[in-house]
Amino acid sequence: MEYITETFLPYARILTPLLVEGLKITLYVSAAAFVLSVILGAVLAVVQHFRVKGFAWLVRLYISYFRGTPLLIQLFLFYYGLPMVFDVMKQCPKAVALIVCLALNSAAYISEAIRGAIDSVDQGQYEASLAFGMTRYQMMTQIVLPQAAVAAIPPITNSCMDIIKMSSLGMTIGIQDIMGEAQLTAATYYKTFETYIIAAAFYWILAIILGKIQKKIEKKVSAAYRK
Repeated sequence: MEYITETFLPYARILTPLLVEGLKITLYVSAAAFVLSVILGAVLAVVQHFRVKGFAWLVRLYISYFRGTPLLIQLFLFYYGLPMVFDVMKQCPKAVALIVCLALNSAAYISEAIRGAIDSVDQGQYEASLAFGMTRYQMMTQIVLPQAAVAAIPPITNSCMDIIKMSSLGMTIGIQDIMGEAQLTAATYYKTFETYIIAAAFYWILAIILGKIQKKIEKKVSAAYRK
């Protein structure tokens, strides 16, 4: 008890405002990466589903690479490697590099989730839509994707949480997010255990909030689909 009142809590009061500042960067990077990954993932899923000639094999190669290599290597190649080949990359901000890498990596997983959800829609509904004179675009946006969304929401939400957690790798290129602030403060005060316990609590709270949001979205989508 003495340790908590005399050591942990006073240090927590010092660390928490710093982690809150880092939280703002974590949320910004994660939100931007998530939006980009969903858009790209949806495009990749549609290309795979319809087996678009000339692109389907490129999509499979893309997914294989980003699912088969560590995000840390992808980030280092993008931030440290590409500037050695392309001079324009030397001007790339750290946050942009992290957002792009998170989006590219997560899109590979999200595309598979969306593709699986699209494939789960009964084939008869495709045929019925085309028989009623719908274009492929109308069929996808009005019939297929609304049904697929119900099945795709849980894995996409999981990908969002993965993005938030993986954004902590930004500290390796000097981004002062939650983990960046935690690492700097731990080195300053020599309180590694306390620092990372509090930092873990931040990520845990984010996971709980995201889980509640996921349940609300699932209920709304399911209710809308039943109508």
